[in-house]
Amino acid sequence: MNNESEKPSNSDQPLTTNSDHSAGLNQAIEPNNLPVKENEVSPPVAQRANPLALFIPGEGYLITPILIWINVVLFMLMALTGVNLLHPASDDLIRWGANYSPLTLDDQPWRFLSSCFLHIGVIHLVFNMYALLQIGLLLEPILGSRQFVIAYLMAGLAGSVVSLWWHEIVLGAGASGAIFGLYGVFLALLTTNWFDVQTRRDLMRNSLIFVGYNLVIGLQAGIDNAAHMGGLLAGLLFGYTYYFSALHPSRASTQAGWLLLMPPILTVVTTIVVYVNTGNPFGEYDRLLKRFSLLEAQALSVFRLPPTTSAAGVAKAIDEQGIVSWRKALNVLTEADQLALPEELRQRTKLLRQYGRLRLTSFTLLQRSLRDTTHIYDQQIEDLDRQIYGIQKQLEKQ
Repeated sequence: MNNESEKPSNSDQPLTTNSDHSAGLNQAIEPNNLPVKENEVSPPVAQRANPLALFIPGEGYLITPILIWINVVLFMLMALTGVNLLHPASDDLIRWGANYSPLTLDDQPWRFLSSCFLHIGVIHLVFNMYALLQIGLLLEPILGSRQFVIAYLMAGLAGSVVSLWWHEIVLGAGASGAIFGLYGVFLALLTTNWFDVQTRRDLMRNSLIFVGYNLVIGLQAGIDNAAHMGGLLAGLLFGYTYYFSALHPSRASTQAGWLLLMPPILTVVTTIVVYVNTGNPFGEYDRLLKRFSLLEAQALSVFRLPPTTSAAGVAKAIDEQGIVSWRKALNVLTEADQLALPEELRQRTKLLRQYGRLRLTSFTLLQRSLRDTTHIYDQQIEDLDRQIYGIQKQLEKQ
């Protein structure tokens, strides 16, 4: 279901959901024995005869179909631009707004929410939208459209933040953090007297099976259970807050109103704290590699001098531009070694250092050869070129 996590390129195992979640909903959709008027809650869409009504916004059921259409239309736009329908590439997901920690932490915090509307393949989308439809039918008539969308966005944000905090590096996308949050709201209400006993028992069983099953499935590699748990906990908090605010509806504009604001405020504050205090070694590593690439290009540009350049002129360019650039590039890699990086990136840095040292040695010998007009270094330069080619092939495979 997820905020699915790629590493970068695993596909999430979507959530499934029971089709009988709406059983008993018409028995009680307002808190049992609480002072809420019957006409304040719209009849559930499940009672409508036309199945197409499930995808059409209406009274008491406004936000769920809108959210579904946003997710579906976004996926269609991705497909129209050439994104693979079954296994989108990591670069495509990042370009469309996935929660990719090096960029999210690098002044792109909007990815916390944009990733909640992005899906990793059509199967991921279908299962998540089915789960959203099921919980939307149950919960939106209870919360009302405004509180429902607040709960969705709050849980999605919480899921993304917990995912970023938990994982060393994450590339995540999907609505499941938000959907788990909506189930969290529902589970919270099911532990109160909002429903009658029989309805509560039936819905609690179905909801726990749904949540438990998908958390177990989420233990598989490539599925972001951190996002699931973050959304679920945020939803539980919102659900209990909503229940206690409903105990005093006459004070909805004062104490009860402020009480409903507390979960969103707490989520936003937590997001800010995590964002500010989480280091971004991957973003810094990307910046260092860009500097390395620029210095590499600067060094190699000496081979594009005009054909009329004298040997002495080429030797001077290699000395003042090529050799100097390679030394700076090696210093950049020394900076990269100071970052807290996973082993695979450390291995890449090690290969880049070997590559840079070989280039520096080759440039030094070539400069001497041109300066002294000698061919005594030719064989060494050829051997270095072969080693350089081998390392380039290894880097391409990473």
